[in-house]
Amino acid sequence: KEIREYIHERPITVVAATVGEDEHSVGLKEILDIKHGGIEGFGVKYHYLGTSCPVEKLVDAAIETRSDAILQSTIISHDDIHIQNMRRLNQICVERGVRDRLILAGGGTQVTDEMAVAAGLDAGFGRGSKGIDVASFLVKQCRQKDAEK
Repeated sequence: KEIREYIHERPITVVAATVGEDEHSVGLKEILDIKHGGIEGFGVKYHYLGTSCPVEKLVDAAIETRSDAILQSTIISHDDIHIQNMRRLNQICVERGVRDRLILAGGGTQVTDEMAVAAGLDAGFGRGSKGIDVASFLVKQCRQKDAEK
């Protein structure tokens, strides 16, 4: 209830995609989609860019839509590509001067919060994460950013 009330008063918009050469979509769709208990059910608006999305495209879309957050998913983890993609997301946001205003989260079966934070993101969501976990995180981050203004 608290999450829904906050988002009703202060809308939150995110851009989300599975990045790199990754074609997996089920986990991210469950985090997003209302019918799976995703963030949409709490009032979060999202722009889903699909699978195999270049990290640059994800950042461009967040800037264009004036989104509050980017949710990046990667299931493939060979050669630590999931970590490389999280670092790349942070790096591109820094290069484009939008890192301070965007909330960055990474997800996937091999992702941990510690790993994502070490890669420069604000949080990581791994196996077993639910839409309420991500919605709660987004509200906390937005409250913190709004308080800093």
